[in-house]
Order: sequence, then structure tokens, then C-alpha cells
Amino acid sequence: MTKEIFTMWFQDGGGRTTIWGRRELKEYAKKYDFDADEVIRTGETEMLCDLHGDIIGGVFKETE
Repeated sequence: MTKEIFTMWFQDGGGRTTIWGRRELKEYAKKYDFDADEVIRTGETEMLCDLHGDIIGGVFKETE
């Protein structure tokens, strides 16, 4: 089985981060407060601002 690859992005142009595998995805989820299980289950999730609820970024699974 090949390792899953995910991409985390930020709305403010803060760039993209490649995430290598589910273990690393879960580490980033704790640090950046997103739902890793949703990414695994549906292929993507959004990161929301705690104050206003605006989308500030997201994470998606790369397709092969």
C-alpha cells in the first residue's frame, strides 16, 4: 500500500503543506485544530476561524 498524501492550505496565501500519511495528518490536526477523521472519510475538510467562523484554510487528500 502506498502512503496517503494530503495537502493543507491557508486562505491568506500562507502556502501549502504536504502531509505524508495518516499519522502525520493526525499530528497536524491537533496542531491546527481540524478534523483528521473527516479528511480520511470524505477526502477533505475546512479549517474555520474560531472567532467569526470564516474559512481560513483546509486539508484535502491528494488523488493518485
